[in-house]
Amino acid sequence: MGGGDNPETKRKRQIRWRQENPKAYRIMRARQKRRYYNRFQKNNRRRFKRWTPAEIERITAKDRPTDRDLSKALGRSVQAIQSQRHAASLI
Repeated sequence: MGGGDNPETKRKRQIRWRQENPKAYRIMRARQKRRYYNRFQKNNRRRFKRWTPAEIERITAKDRPTDRDLSKALGRSVQAIQSQRHAASLI
């Protein structure tokens, strides 16, 4: 067990640990998800504000910037931008 393992052996060991320790795995994954979510929730100046038609136009444009750049420019989270784009495509 160490840095000399090939990727296949390492993956098998990870899967075995996950099966033997389901509670620890759930806690670990919950922390990872929380860290990831918090990382992209920094731009929430407009939290709970209605989307303006100009904002919707900007996030659905063909030549739009990345979601991360849009997040900084609009003051919305990346997740909010992605879900709003999806909702706008359903209309």
